[in-house]
Amino acid sequence: MTEAVASSPGKVILFGEHGVHRGQANITTAVDLRTWCRVTVRPDSGYSLASGALCEEGSRERLAAFKAQVDALREANALSELAALTKDFFVPARYVMATLAHNPQVPGLDVEWRSTSPIGSGLGSGAAAFTSMVLAAAQASGLDLSAEEVIFTAWQGDVIAHGGYGSSLDSSTCTYGGLISYTLDDGAVRLPYDVPLPLVVGDTLIEHKTSKVNTHLRLWLQERPSRMHIFSDMGYLVERFMAGLEDADLVSLGRLMNIHQLLQEKMGTSCPESDVLVEAAIAGGALGAKISGSGCGGIVIALCQPGHEEQVAASMEAAGGKSYVVRTGEAGARSEPAGAWSASVG
Repeated sequence: MTEAVASSPGKVILFGEHGVHRGQANITTAVDLRTWCRVTVRPDSGYSLASGALCEEGSRERLAAFKAQVDALREANALSELAALTKDFFVPARYVMATLAHNPQVPGLDVEWRSTSPIGSGLGSGAAAFTSMVLAAAQASGLDLSAEEVIFTAWQGDVIAHGGYGSSLDSSTCTYGGLISYTLDDGAVRLPYDVPLPLVVGDTLIEHKTSKVNTHLRLWLQERPSRMHIFSDMGYLVERFMAGLEDADLVSLGRLMNIHQLLQEKMGTSCPESDVLVEAAIAGGALGAKISGSGCGGIVIALCQPGHEEQVAASMEAAGGKSYVVRTGEAGARSEPAGAWSASVG
């Protein structure tokens, strides 16, 4: 096959931000802000990456040297150096491409993306890009990858994008879709609850860097290790959230989101713009609202009574954010017909 197209959903973290690496579960859901990737086989062994006006082209030799450099930093646990690499937009995607190109069966590839999901907001745009890229590249190369292999390869991009701390949380949610519970010990587990979550996403329009926020939290905990209790408290809220899902109790879920937001403010991962959108969502009738993702910019999410989503979205827009009424529990990454690329927007 000379060309392949794949798409992947975005994701939001409902509960448990920054808890994964500290013994707690995260609850995530796939949302209907999808990213499309088209991969075309080249006549040579090189590669190119294109997203909007940004483009990078290089050789297989460059990929091999880059992978060796990053692997050495990972081996040395050089987190500050890994975080510094993310100043280059294409570094995470280049590392995924380098991981793919390590397989001699993979030919030279041109990769391009389109997306309805804002970049750097906490909606998993990176994981969606990496997951759709891996799936399309495998199809174009004639590889039959399992879901676990897609997750692992896409995860390599998040490791770099998150400054050496990335778990496979995002790539698992983007691959499997639906509603997910994720821990480091058990990985991603699809949750059986078929609970419609009337959710509005509010974008602060402040692009954040997950690697920078992860560095802040690492230093914050080093300064006072007793602060780890915050994550135990978060784990308790996650348990209560699961019970609320089982009972389809939206009012309780909203209240738990408000309490979770207080923990995130305590951790220093909020910012004035996020606070404004949280307050606007509540004023607009939301049951609860909180930061979603690493924080310090990016998105907040608001849980609503069914039918009140547009009202809450308008309140967040009036407060200066960009709002999206989203469907939760969306399908995971999938191969698309060729016509899907021309029909996609971004």
